[in-house]
Amino acid sequence: MYVLVYAESENGQLKKIALELASFGKAIADQLNTNLVAVTINCDNNDLLGTYGVNEVLATSHQGDFNAQQYAAILSEAAKSKEAQTIAVSSSADSRFLAPLVAVALDAGYVTNVVGAPISSNPFQVKRSVFTNKAFSVSEITTQVKMVGLSKN
Repeated sequence: MYVLVYAESENGQLKKIALELASFGKAIADQLNTNLVAVTINCDNNDLLGTYGVNEVLATSHQGDFNAQQYAAILSEAAKSKEAQTIAVSSSADSRFLAPLVAVALDAGYVTNVVGAPISSNPFQVKRSVFTNKAFSVSEITTQVKMVGLSKN
């Protein structure tokens, strides 16, 4: 059982949100007492992820521009190969397109706008922003595979 994060990159460089997501994923992995795996696509240098707690990087490449279906297939296959029980993505435009596709492929429960590490791991509960960030709620994910979308700072 692993925690898996999608570390986005642009022009071969990790985005700032990728590092935030790695720290977020590390907090979840520590809470679940497991390892953190990051998936990168078209990233030239993944070394920085290790300093944010990533134990393993699955690096791949994709020809052409962002394609949600193809990126989702890459992420889904990585999650299946690592038997990931928790997947975390950012709230970027690209992640908002691919995350539902990944959730369907993995039969995962998916909660967006998560603002912190899980409140509880059994049951799996997360705090999320609602009503255009004017309030918070606690959501529970009951599926075997859980997927969370980290809210923007």
